[in-house]
This record gives sequence, structure tokens and C-alpha cells, in this order.
Amino acid sequence: MHFSSLIDAVETPALVYDEGEVLRVLELAGSLQRETGCRMLYSVKPLPLPPLLELMNPWLSGFAVSSAFEARLARSVVGQSTSIHFTSPGIRPRDAFELADLCDYVSFNSLSQWNSVGSCFEGRASLGLRVNPGISFLDDERYDPCRENSKLGVPVDLLSGMDNLEGVVGGKLEGMLVHTNCESTDFLELLRTVDCLERKLPVLLEQASWINLGGGYLFPEGVALTPLRMAIEHLRGEYGLEVFLEPGAAYVRSAGHMVSTVLDIFDSGGKRVAVLDATVNHMTELLEFDFEPDVEGHREDGEWEYLLAGCTCLAGDVFGEYSFDRPMEAGDRVVFKNAGSYTLTKAHTFNGVNLPTLYSVSPEGELKLLREFDYEDYAARWKTNASHPY
Repeated sequence: MHFSSLIDAVETPALVYDEGEVLRVLELAGSLQRETGCRMLYSVKPLPLPPLLELMNPWLSGFAVSSAFEARLARSVVGQSTSIHFTSPGIRPRDAFELADLCDYVSFNSLSQWNSVGSCFEGRASLGLRVNPGISFLDDERYDPCRENSKLGVPVDLLSGMDNLEGVVGGKLEGMLVHTNCESTDFLELLRTVDCLERKLPVLLEQASWINLGGGYLFPEGVALTPLRMAIEHLRGEYGLEVFLEPGAAYVRSAGHMVSTVLDIFDSGGKRVAVLDATVNHMTELLEFDFEPDVEGHREDGEWEYLLAGCTCLAGDVFGEYSFDRPMEAGDRVVFKNAGSYTLTKAHTFNGVNLPTLYSVSPEGELKLLREFDYEDYAARWKTNASHPY
């Protein structure tokens, strides 16, 4: 997407989503479905934006959710036209019947969870187990579904060690979900996951009718998809399984751009500090992952170097150091790239700094305002039954 003709038209801070880039990934998902017979889902947690769900719906086989609110939102957008897949480490008993009304596939996170609320879903959804293969591909255990003592899924060794697996899960079990990765482009790791399941849970693979291979993988241009195709074709051919994939960030990360405005520039200890009207609290993954986002126009050998900082009183509200070919001035726009996932879903209003205004850009280049936040949105969070008008 070319922002040169658009960035001056948006109210900053802003999150701008390129529908054309989303469609590029959707076309890839569509080709995978046609070539392999798999079923592609969208895990809505990175961005549960209704216009985005509407755009995706014709291309996909369903949506993956992890709460009653996500399920309700997805169903309200797509109606009964597509399937909703649910899993969560925690299901409140009071939510179970609503989830059963909304969801078509449910993967219980533990055997005890199934025993606790499973009866609410019986006869209303296709039931499965989330299985944890115990294979770690990540260095940072905060994002490793298979970390030691993980809360995510039934340990594969626990299931493989049971003498009578069919007696434990019963004839009601129809499928399983596995999720072993985060931010990966190496689909050989998915093949290793499938190999682990074959070695340790052949009975469950033969008993099930479907398997959800989860998400955690990205689809940048040029990524090698042969191992993914091999995994899907093997599971379908050897076991007759219906295979689901549920990427999330893969669909939206590269499509999102945060646009901000330079408010002030000054020297601090020999470095130029440029304060923006945005904040890392709009992109909390910067703090979680401790990485610097991509910035439009940054050059490693740029003559003019700046420390880009957010506008809150948090000392660590800093995006990073960037170099440009020309000097900055107050009023200039700064565009952060690859900001499409886990931005607005995690953004907050610390210091009362407003949330980013939300825009989309059509494949034809038309800019559309989707949502403006204002003081009423901020104040509504703090109102109580006993509060006075303000």
C-alpha cells in the first residue's frame, strides 16, 4: 500500500488496514484449501474487526474463538453461514450453554474441563481434546504453548500412557487440536508435530474424524509451504481426517500500519528525541516481545537519527532508534509497518491517551473511516453505578 496520498488524510494516531494485503493472504489460504482439501480458519484474537470478518468469510471455512464474547461477535457477523471453533483453558459454567449455542466445534483443554462442562455441549457441537505434544520450538517460554508445566492442552504423554484411552474419552470424542508454535515460518516444525502424534497417539488419530493443527505460523511471500502440504495430505490420506488450520496474525499483521504525528523534537544527552502522538501502549507487543517495529523510510545509514518516543509519562514508552535521509520536523507523519495484529485488541488508554482512529483502505485505494474513539469511550470504562455525571 502506498501511503503518500493517504497519510495526511487520517486523524492520528491511526491504525490503517490494507484490505488488498489481507486478500493476498486469503488467496493463498484459498489455494491451500483447493490443493490439499484442508479447511482454513481465522483465529479472531489478533483483530476481531467486523468488516474484516465480513471480508474474510467467503474465503474461509470458519473462525476460531476463545471466549464467549469472541464467539458472540463472530456469530453476529457471519450468521449461520460458517462454522465457529472454540477452545479455552477456562470455561465458566455460566458461559457453557451460550457457547454451545454459538459454536460448532469445541476442543476441551483438559480431561477435567470435559468432565466439568462437557455435558453442556453434547449433541450440540463436535467435541475434541486439545493435545499438547510437548515439543518446544520457541526460545521465549512466554509464547511457547509447549513450555514446561504448560496450561495449554492435555499432555501427550499422559494420554499415551493410558491403558484404555477410548474408555477415558469415550465415543463422544470426534477430534483434537494441537498448537505448538508462535510467529514461525518453518513448516517443518509442523511435520515434527504430526510425527509426534503418530508415534504417541495412533489410537486417537484413528478414532478421530478431524484434527485442528492450530496457528502460530506466518505466510510471508515466498514461504516454503511444501512441508505444510505434506502434513495435511498425510493426515487426510492415512487417517481420513478433516484437517483445520487456524492462523491469526498471518492474515492481518502485514496489512496494518500505525500512522502517528511528530509533536516535539529535542536533544537529550546527545540524541534527538522525537515525541509522537502515539504510544507503545497502542502496540503492547513492543513491550512484551522487546523488539523495534518497522518504520517507513528508515535507513540503516540514514544521516538523521532519532529516538522515537511515545507521548505518555512512562519512561519506557519508546519505539526505538531510527535513521532517515532527511531531518524531521514537528507535524511530520511517522508510519509503523506490520502493525496489523495484537494492536487494537491489546491497546489501552494509560494517561488518558486516546486509542488510535481506525481506517481501512480498499484494494482500489479508497480510504474509509471505520471508528473514532473519544472521551466518552474513555470515561465509560470508569463509570460505576454510584458515579456522578462528568
